[in-house]
Amino acid sequence: MRRTVLAVLTCCLLAATACSSGGSSTSASPTASEADVVAWMDKVCGAVDGTAKAMSDEPPIDMSDPAKLKTGLSDWLGTKVAAVDKSISDLKGLENGPHPKSKELATAAQDGMGQIRTLLADTRSKLDASTDATGAITAFTEMVARASELEKAGADVQKKFDETGLATAAQKANNCKGLQTSPPTS
Repeated sequence: MRRTVLAVLTCCLLAATACSSGGSSTSASPTASEADVVAWMDKVCGAVDGTAKAMSDEPPIDMSDPAKLKTGLSDWLGTKVAAVDKSISDLKGLENGPHPKSKELATAAQDGMGQIRTLLADTRSKLDASTDATGAITAFTEMVARASELEKAGADVQKKFDETGLATAAQKANNCKGLQTSPPTS
């Protein structure tokens, strides 16, 4: 179960970034150089990269001790929420980029990350309120069940970035290259 959770959440994080290998290739702006747009894209992907890295570890699952299970999962979710908060803050600082739609695009990425944050924070709240291992597992299972919501949000964000012609810039940005993966198939 835990690999499924991580794969889905990581896929959603990656989809919520501007990094894609497809899309149109229209000019960003007559006043912005290609190098400026690529540098901005690198920062956008870098903002998400911290969360992607934070999501790459597995939660501690110790079924032999319900208290440790609950505490371990809660702490794990807390570090993920903190990482998403940092990504959202970093993306907010990128709203005034060189692309004509920088604010719109940075806000879309923030919104996608916000949905991930909400899912993680809600799961943590339910987990912390649980009184036994069954409640803790139920909270985590509900998170997995809601992952499809994030997939759709991530796809919507990626579509917005693709439609604006930033795919080429993403392909050239080093931080974006590190995020490009094939999402797991279901």
